[in-house]
Amino acid sequence: MMVSVIEAPGAAGTASEGNSLTGHFHSADYRMRAEWASAAAYALEKCHAYDAAQLCAGILDAMQTDGPPMGDTWGLVVSDARLWADIAPAHEVVAYGAASLDRLRGLAVGLNTRKRLFVRLWEGFSPKDRQAFLSRLDANGQLLRREAA
Repeated sequence: MMVSVIEAPGAAGTASEGNSLTGHFHSADYRMRAEWASAAAYALEKCHAYDAAQLCAGILDAMQTDGPPMGDTWGLVVSDARLWADIAPAHEVVAYGAASLDRLRGLAVGLNTRKRLFVRLWEGFSPKDRQAFLSRLDANGQLLRREAA
């Protein structure tokens, strides 16, 4: 479907994107996009800020392309992190890694991003360690904690 130049800026609907006196947009598809965008904005405004952030992060994560990893346009953050991880002593990598994972619990990070992080951790285990971990899960997938001696 071809979209006219006037319709290209976005469906959020500003006065310059159609007839400002009537609010009439140039196509039915564009009007529908504007209605959905307006409804989504209204719904997000009514959500608790934490819930809205989680929803937006999940949606943006689902829309992610194979472009720059983790939204790092120039690759500087990821390359700096990899360089640091390559030269840092193991105890620092573990300390920062654990602190980062703890911090992620409260951040709006999409489910697919969390899955990618989990897979990276999982792949670091040997098959024997993976099986040992899986044996500690109950039927509902809950981790069975070992009692302290």
